[in-house]
Amino acid sequence: MNERKIKGDTTMRQLPELTLAEKLAHTGFIFLVGLGLLVAEAYVYLTVGGLDGKPGLDKQDVIISYYGNRSASKLQTVLPTMMGYAAMPAGERPKMQETIDHWVANGQSKTEYEHAVKPLIDANCLKCHSVAMSQQLHNPPLVSYDDVKAVAKVDTGMSYTTMLLTGMVHLTMLGVIFWIAGGIFARARFPMAFKAVLIILPFIAMTVDFSGWFLTHQNPAFVWLVLIGGALSCPIALLEMFLSLIQMWFLKPRPSQAQ
Repeated sequence: MNERKIKGDTTMRQLPELTLAEKLAHTGFIFLVGLGLLVAEAYVYLTVGGLDGKPGLDKQDVIISYYGNRSASKLQTVLPTMMGYAAMPAGERPKMQETIDHWVANGQSKTEYEHAVKPLIDANCLKCHSVAMSQQLHNPPLVSYDDVKAVAKVDTGMSYTTMLLTGMVHLTMLGVIFWIAGGIFARARFPMAFKAVLIILPFIAMTVDFSGWFLTHQNPAFVWLVLIGGALSCPIALLEMFLSLIQMWFLKPRPSQAQ
C-alpha cells in the first residue's frame, strides 16, 4: 500500500469528504449549539442591557453589572429593568421608583417596608423573585424584609462568589464547545494559518473576558477587556461553525488519492 503524501494537513479528511453520518452529526451539533450561543447572547442583551436606564446594551451597562453603581443600591439600579420585565404600566413606575428611593434614603425601616414597599413588590416582582423562581433564575428572592434589605445596600456589582460560579460554568461549557467547533473547523479547506487563528481566538478571548470580570469589579477602566473578550469568543466560534457547515455540504470532495 502506498503512503499518502503529507503536505500540510492533506492527510486529514476534509469536511466535504466526510461520510453522510459524520456530516449529519456535525450539522446537528452546529445547529443546536449555534442556536444555544445565539440565545445566550440574547440573554446577556436582555439582562444586562438597560441597567443604566437607557435602551440597548452599552459599555455603561457592563460596568454596572461588574463594578456596580456605587451611588445607589442594587435594588435602585436594577429597578427600571425589573419594572420593564414585569410589564408594569408606565404610569405606575415613577411611584414605585420614588417609594423605593425614599425607603432606601430613610434607613430601610421595617415599618415603611410593610406599609409602602412590600405591597408594590408583591404585586409586581414575585413572578421572577419568589423563592422558587429565584432558585431557577439565580435572582435574589424578594419575599421578605430581609431579602429586600439585602439588595438595598450600595451596589458594588456582581459578587466574587457569583463570578466564580458563573466562570466555572462558562469556562467549562464554552471550553468544550470551542474544542469541538475547532476540531470540526480544522477539517475546513482554508490555509492552515487562517484556521489556527480562528481556532485559538475563542479560547484566548474567553480567558480575557473572564479576567475582565474581576478587574472591572475593582476598576471600571478594565471594562474593555470584557467587551473585547465577549466580541471575540462566541462570535468567532459561530463563524467557525458557519464556515464549516457551508464547506461540509457545498464543496466537492478532492479527487480520490491512491492508498
